[in-house]
Amino acid sequence: MKKNILVSLAASVAFMSVSATTAMAYDKNPPFKLDKLTPYVTTDDEGRTINGYEPKNDYNVFVNYELGMHCVGFSMDYCCVIPPYNSIQAQAVRGGKEGKLPRLLSPDDGVKLYYFVRDNSYSEGNKMKYFHVPKDVDGDGHLDSPNDSFSNYVWEHLFIYKDLEGTIPKGATDKDRLRIGRDLPIKIDCGPTNKPMSGGYLDYAGKNGGNIVMTDTLVPAVKNVKLILTASHVWDALGLPLTAFNDSTRRGTIRSVDNTDFQPFQYSTVEMHTRDGRAMRDKMGKAISYFGTNPVDIPNCYACHSRNGKAAQMARDEGLDYSDQEYKYWRTYPDESEYMARLAEGSINILSLHDAHHGTQFLEDYDPTATANRLGKVGPVSCADCHGDNISGHLQEPNPTAHGYKAVHAKPLSEAIHGFHLGTVPMPDGAGRTQACQACHPNHFQNSNMNDNSNPFRVTDRYGAGRFAKGDIRKSGGGCYVRRDAHSNPNAKPPFFLNDYGKWQLKNVSMKDEHGKPVKKMRGLYCTNCHNKIAQDLQNYDNIIHDSTQSGKTLRNKSLKEVIKILAGGNKKKFVALADSKSTGKNEVMLYYLNHKSPTLVKNIGKNGKLDLKPWNHPKGGKVPYSAASGGNDWWLSAAEPHCADCHLAPFVESETGGKYFPIDLPNKYSLFRYSKAHGDIACQSCHESAHGLYSTRYDGKERSVDVTTHQQALQYSPDGKYTGPVTCATCHTVNKKGVPLQLKETKYANDYWAAVTLAHFMREGDQKLSVEELVKKYPFNKSIKVVKDGWK
Repeated sequence: MKKNILVSLAASVAFMSVSATTAMAYDKNPPFKLDKLTPYVTTDDEGRTINGYEPKNDYNVFVNYELGMHCVGFSMDYCCVIPPYNSIQAQAVRGGKEGKLPRLLSPDDGVKLYYFVRDNSYSEGNKMKYFHVPKDVDGDGHLDSPNDSFSNYVWEHLFIYKDLEGTIPKGATDKDRLRIGRDLPIKIDCGPTNKPMSGGYLDYAGKNGGNIVMTDTLVPAVKNVKLILTASHVWDALGLPLTAFNDSTRRGTIRSVDNTDFQPFQYSTVEMHTRDGRAMRDKMGKAISYFGTNPVDIPNCYACHSRNGKAAQMARDEGLDYSDQEYKYWRTYPDESEYMARLAEGSINILSLHDAHHGTQFLEDYDPTATANRLGKVGPVSCADCHGDNISGHLQEPNPTAHGYKAVHAKPLSEAIHGFHLGTVPMPDGAGRTQACQACHPNHFQNSNMNDNSNPFRVTDRYGAGRFAKGDIRKSGGGCYVRRDAHSNPNAKPPFFLNDYGKWQLKNVSMKDEHGKPVKKMRGLYCTNCHNKIAQDLQNYDNIIHDSTQSGKTLRNKSLKEVIKILAGGNKKKFVALADSKSTGKNEVMLYYLNHKSPTLVKNIGKNGKLDLKPWNHPKGGKVPYSAASGGNDWWLSAAEPHCADCHLAPFVESETGGKYFPIDLPNKYSLFRYSKAHGDIACQSCHESAHGLYSTRYDGKERSVDVTTHQQALQYSPDGKYTGPVTCATCHTVNKKGVPLQLKETKYANDYWAAVTLAHFMREGDQKLSVEELVKKYPFNKSIKVVKDGWK
């Protein structure tokens, strides 16, 4: 395994009140009713009657998305931070009727999964400017070659040799590379693998994952790094150019787009078909169809970078007026909305300030009177050409395929954007937590009537000023996270299965207001309680042997006192500053980005300038950090992202340690949630939903909720039509009156729903093949009960 990995790289009171061993009473019954399920009665070999309940559905399709919330522009004729990229992912399961085991389905079972996005079948035109935006792809200095389009340009750094399975034919050289976009042009309204927005069949990734593309690194000798974009045992349509606009409501030209047009939580639908393409139907004759939530919205740049926004005023003070000319030009069109005029103004403002402060020449050919291609031969700017970005595979900086301007090696994209803005616009709320996360990231509501400038629940006013300087940002609306998922849902109920660090966050953050006073109704966590230095340090410290038992070296199962000693030198005040990062004082949120120390990617034991790369935990060799190999450093990879394991008890943690998706993850470290699996190769996302929209979802009523789609998604699998927590055993299994699968009928697990849930989380790949006797021996009841009692908070 390790050899394969290297080949793929080729190169004060609150603290004392927390106790992880405090036993609490708990209810062994499930948090839902079963009376709406079909009863099941059978007899065992000794003639005893066994009563149960059948799964709600004959088949289940779990639909999700791997990136949480995609924040992307839809008018990319000026610049692009991240290109359009929304995947539809799914797993299909045949229910275990009559006490039989459920089955995870693959193409070998004679099924296909057909996808489409409800009321959203196209992008280019009056929803998006991307595929028809000219950009020099082949580097000939002109914008008139075939396939000279921005949609081809932004993926050109990725390549394959033969297929999307990572095949490199024997004797292949760099000349044999097939570059995405250039050699493999991307069709209009399609993703980088040419999956169409209009619908089609999902591809299936087997046990080794799928959609494998390659890229090069900053180390010249380390080439052909394989990026596995799709996790194992998952069906998907990769990187669709999805917008937040529906077909039925998007009227007029793109110039007329207004805030009320946005529908940021899209319904991605998947139907089950037979091998020959016929729709499969249930016993009632209804097509087997499920939907998931695909979040997509635009960053809120225009609020500060146009009209009376802080950045727009700053540009005027410096004598920069291109952005004012841009706004004035677009207002000459009778159908141009105020929003779109400000959006164009904001883009030019960003490029003007960048030119003035960083010596770039993005606007050297700008023509304020041009009716098209207003940036001239420069073409639109792709930020990742200079700023490395692992999420889009830009490891080599400056990007060797950049054209239209001189590309240089700059700070990683996430570092550059977050660090600069947190220093310039820290925007603390009443508690000192930055409002910038919610102000900059998507903040539209699903209910279009709420997307107006006067709505008091918006994070900012229309000029970018924060509304919660004296209040609590966690009570705001909009955004990709706040008021949406379980971590910010005031109605979320135990068990939370928290470790000592998680219990500290619950007591000292979730259950306190902006003044640090206890509250009865949970406020929840904020973005910076997960995305912080503690999360990175916990991951860096790990050298685990087994994920769900946490054997090996880790702090995640240690006391809070031990965590503080190792991560903060025993200084409680320092620990609090890192665990609940504020933009006041030292601005720990900004320092999280600017002072980030890149962890070790591999060890080099080679001598005399030669590379001989070993895993990061090899006992010898020089440390090679992510920053030495990737222009994106480790941002967006497992080493920099938060993990469930930070706050939750094992086995409620990620899986897939061992570097299966290296370099996105590492051996003996937790992988990302998007790649993780539990029993029966079921993805964590299948039962818990996608990151930032995790069950149980917040629901304030259809007219007041930020996102009703994820709430409705949960109800598809709900046993009683009310429960919206994680998918239950009863979704796929025949269960007893406690909601426990009948397979466990002869064990102690049969009478304890939460112990059975814990068992399911202990299970990893291959455990489903064990007999019940072997399974219970491997994960004994007493061990699961201890987890439940310790984590019942």
